[in-house]
Amino acid sequence: MSEDLDIQLAGAVTWRNHVRLGYERLTRGVYGLAPRLDGLDRWERRRVQFFAHVKAVMTAYQGRDVVLYGVTALQVLGVALPARLQDWDTCHILVLRGSYRPLRSGVSAHWTAEPWHVWNMIDGLPVLHPVDHWLQLTGSDDELIEVADGLMRRHHPLISLEEFHRRLEELAGRPGVQRGRRLMKWVVAGTDSLYETRTRLVLVREGLPVPAVNLPVRCRAGYVYHVDMGYELEKVAVEFDGQVHVGDKRQMEIDAQRRNDIQDEGWFIVPVTAQMLDRPVGLIRSVEAALVMRRAGLASPLL
Repeated sequence: MSEDLDIQLAGAVTWRNHVRLGYERLTRGVYGLAPRLDGLDRWERRRVQFFAHVKAVMTAYQGRDVVLYGVTALQVLGVALPARLQDWDTCHILVLRGSYRPLRSGVSAHWTAEPWHVWNMIDGLPVLHPVDHWLQLTGSDDELIEVADGLMRRHHPLISLEEFHRRLEELAGRPGVQRGRRLMKWVVAGTDSLYETRTRLVLVREGLPVPAVNLPVRCRAGYVYHVDMGYELEKVAVEFDGQVHVGDKRQMEIDAQRRNDIQDEGWFIVPVTAQMLDRPVGLIRSVEAALVMRRAGLASPLL
């Protein structure tokens, strides 16, 4: 049990005295100190509050054979999920079929007949192998590809592509594995965000060549930048613009200098926004035109 949590059965904190002692009710029978939210943006606050709720739920089930499940486990692991798959209100857990029926507000229990092996403990919370939780998702093919990419980010990946394939082999015959193998041909390691994956899938599904992700661009000034994705021979880059730096003048200056440096090395940059992905006709036309133009130049170089 965490030092900042207490359960009603322990007797120290109850529904009668928890307010006086400075605790709040995190879930039925579990009281804890309110998580500190000062200085956090709304996304960070949501994650901290969710983490506190999940810890409280697992504290209530201590001594039981319970692990986190699917979307809850992936959010605890810090994996970015498409908006439609996120669930910040419910703690999903996995229990052995026939063991007992956990009934608790804000908890969704899933049953399995297969024994499990805890892959890791995240601040005391047990999770299975990330691929196991990926297979437990119920999203579309593209949503699962986006999440799969997220398990193997360029920075701080949870697993490697080889580990991903190996785990699928170990789970042969389990529900979802056949679909997972089919989707793996679209999965790429080393990306930075969901939107980068979404952009790549839009390009490829419209018949354009598969772009390489995070291509390094060495500039004369000595910097090495990485474009989100692109075509190295043609020097065509596709960059997602999330506009997260709008209003931050210093960062906007840095971004502008980066763009100029990359263009000075002969790269043509096609910017992408979330709105463009909803109606990608213009994006496809721009990337296709840039590739045609650059290939024409390669075929007929100036003397």
